[in-house]
Amino acid sequence: MSISVVLHPKLPEGVREYVSALPGLQIVTPQDDEGVARALQDGGEVLVSFIWNESYLSPSLKWVASPSAGFDQFPVAELHARDVVITTGAGVHADAVAEHAFALMLALTRNLGTAARNMAEAKWQRPLCDEVFGKKIAIVGIGRIGDAFARRLDGWGAEVVGVKRNPATYSGPVEVIHPVSALREVCDWADILILTSPAQVDGSALIGAAELEALGAGWIVNIGRGSLIDETALIAALDSGELRGAGLDVFSKEPLPADSPLWTSPKVLVSPHVAGSTPAFGKRYVKVFETNLAAYRGQGEWMNLLGRDIPL
Repeated sequence: MSISVVLHPKLPEGVREYVSALPGLQIVTPQDDEGVARALQDGGEVLVSFIWNESYLSPSLKWVASPSAGFDQFPVAELHARDVVITTGAGVHADAVAEHAFALMLALTRNLGTAARNMAEAKWQRPLCDEVFGKKIAIVGIGRIGDAFARRLDGWGAEVVGVKRNPATYSGPVEVIHPVSALREVCDWADILILTSPAQVDGSALIGAAELEALGAGWIVNIGRGSLIDETALIAALDSGELRGAGLDVFSKEPLPADSPLWTSPKVLVSPHVAGSTPAFGKRYVKVFETNLAAYRGQGEWMNLLGRDIPL
């Protein structure tokens, strides 16, 4: 008997095509949220989506296969209480996100934001630029993406440390790993802060006014979750503090409101949550999905299982 798989209309590039090509599946492709809810109420067993709506809860739902690494959008406790399995796309977009973080870091240090704004006015002005060489870089929430970023720093002449909830579990390329409890001291040490962490369980900010003050005349890049930074404190640090710049791909509210000062700050580079975008995403994600499809059929082990491989 085929498995009913509901594909959310908003999916990363290639996911719909690659999943739809798998044998033994009844693929349902709704056009909107209401259609997704109806398909699940009509017997859909598997939901492929990084978006969640409370109307998606149904007696037939058994597995949420999210292409995203983050999972704070899902009612995890409620889904687990209903014995719904949740898997993520952790690692699928690690290279793309790491490259995006690297691009933001270079654009900030080389002041390309100012250069791009000057282009719109045909203004020949030579902004002050800096370099990554010799800088102290802290990767906060270091995991697969943070490791990919750290590997790209090899040969750049920078000093790198990581911050992780449980440093004892780390086995990647960065030699010095600090606990989250030392974050303030790490900010004081660093020139550049790279946020690759998932959201806090309670949705609170990791980086607030105190951490930004400690970072001082540095730069911050966030490709983790928008909730990691207190945006009010960030705007204040950009407007009146020493902070030299922020490269942001994620925000506390998305889309970023048109009246947000982050759009117009000369110290900020904004990208619209596209760090994980890559033509290779679908091909990579379907390998995770196939592994988990076998597990769903009782023929193997789950991969990226929330609560086991991915800690809550």
